[in-house]
Amino acid sequence: MRVGKCVSVVLVAFLAGTGGIVSAVEPVDPELIPEGRRVLEYLHEIYGQKTLAGIASYGGRRPVQEICGRLPAVYGEDAFGWNKPKWGKSYTGVMDRNFKDIHDWWHIHGGIPQMQFHWGKPGDPNGSAWVSGDKGTGPVDVKATITPGTPEHEAAMEDLRRTADYLERLHEAQVPILWRPFHEIEGGWFWWTDKETPENTAALWRMMYDYLVNERGLHNLIWVYSSALRPGGLPKDASLEDEIAFRKRYYPGDEYVDFVGIDIYPNDYYGWGNPTEDTYRKAFEIMQKVAPGKMIALCECAAIPNPDMLAEKGPGWLYALPWFVGGQNPPEWIAETFSHAQIVTLDEMPQLVPHNIAPTARIASPADGAQVPTEFSLAVNLKDRDGNLLSASLYVLPGTWKDWAMRSEQDILDLVPQARLIAERATSREWIGMSAQLEPGLYDVMVMARDSAGMVGQSNVVRVIVGLEDLARGKPVEASSHPETAAAAVDGNMYTPWSGAKEGEQWITVDLEQPQRVGAVAATWWKAYAKAYRVELSTDGKTWTSVAEITDKRGYEGDTDIFRFEPQTARYVRLSCREPGTSWGGYTLYNLSVFEKLPE
Repeated sequence: MRVGKCVSVVLVAFLAGTGGIVSAVEPVDPELIPEGRRVLEYLHEIYGQKTLAGIASYGGRRPVQEICGRLPAVYGEDAFGWNKPKWGKSYTGVMDRNFKDIHDWWHIHGGIPQMQFHWGKPGDPNGSAWVSGDKGTGPVDVKATITPGTPEHEAAMEDLRRTADYLERLHEAQVPILWRPFHEIEGGWFWWTDKETPENTAALWRMMYDYLVNERGLHNLIWVYSSALRPGGLPKDASLEDEIAFRKRYYPGDEYVDFVGIDIYPNDYYGWGNPTEDTYRKAFEIMQKVAPGKMIALCECAAIPNPDMLAEKGPGWLYALPWFVGGQNPPEWIAETFSHAQIVTLDEMPQLVPHNIAPTARIASPADGAQVPTEFSLAVNLKDRDGNLLSASLYVLPGTWKDWAMRSEQDILDLVPQARLIAERATSREWIGMSAQLEPGLYDVMVMARDSAGMVGQSNVVRVIVGLEDLARGKPVEASSHPETAAAAVDGNMYTPWSGAKEGEQWITVDLEQPQRVGAVAATWWKAYAKAYRVELSTDGKTWTSVAEITDKRGYEGDTDIFRFEPQTARYVRLSCREPGTSWGGYTLYNLSVFEKLPE
């Protein structure tokens, strides 16, 4: 039996763009910690006005920051450790990292943490959340799971007990969490969906609530109910009225849910379009009918929906949380959506944490991959929600160009002691200019913001070509496979790649359009890099001379290979890839640069 029921406050606000009335209510947990109440209050304040930007850990906030210089307002991690067996050393290692990441996201960055729970099949140490398919480990008797005294119930409670131990760490640290269990609750692909008797799934939600809140005393959870793009077990031609009625049967009740949402990915079969052209209004309206009066989030999506359309006609999604970076969420769309006035990023949020947090920094120009003179200026945006910004420092990081999206914040901080400080400014201003003077070459530059309390925040790392001409930039390109992506390797965008096929030897060739003196080549890879490849030159595109070769490239990140050789005349430059560096991928080349000479 649930202890204590929340009392709705008789405050009702019409929120523009949502198309409905939203009740301002007390949290469903009357003992929600003050930090959680402040988060919930802020969500109510912004709902229907703007949409918070989110990203899941599977896409990662670091790639987002490197692509556009900004960080999400909502960051999602998993409360499941994935590695087998469940609760083994590898599993708990993942759990430790995930929960520390959530802790730091709140306490250091002041962002809003979200956690979903891909709960593996209870009682099976190798169980997954999925019922069937490659990842499936079979169904679960949900009725038995909610029935005390059954083996299924005991197995579920043991999982909940151990998961609650991790959640307790965050409760003790006063970290509020948007807690999203049983996501895609009526989809049917996860074991918790009882398609025959949905009321059992609703009871499973209530069982979890009672245990975590009332028995374990975890009062840092904001409960988020997340629907699926289509309910499993319902015919595709079912009426909208029948669909809504069926979805409602899974809903545990308003007194167990703080706000609701839905997971939507493009799907022609069910009528969900590409996020660049769709705002998923129909999904929003379905959730209004499933849970009237609750705020509604786009809990998972391929990408943030078209922000121009959201601003003009809504709907007023509370937040949108893309699952991946790349694919249907390409770099250029990330840059556009995260910079749009309708979308709120971390630096635009108010101070929600009751203590000092790190400032943010963003290099707005030059762009990543830009060609600049030996003396150049940077436009830098600085934000400190505490109001105690002290200084900004400009560094050149050691080594060659790297795939910085693959590095953690700590990885970059660890390089700062070896970095070269080239400019420093005392400032409390939001926008500043910083000047640099460097010898010709390839450099990684980064700004570090510091506040008077000693907290630091790092910017995106910008890779610049200083005092040199990239002879390949914007030139014609051909490739042995996926030629439609080949031009991306020379477009100056460091996150748009040529994606060569895995099978057989593959090549990419750039036409310099006229004979040039060529003495250096730089190839920047993703983690699906070429383990063995040659750099070849030609004057006619028929006869080739090998000038450099790698035979056994190793490492997790692809990063940049630099080849220097005696300059010679050539019109065509080719990379001949002989062996991929991974068993699962082909050749992903972010950038191919060609120089007459590249100083050491």
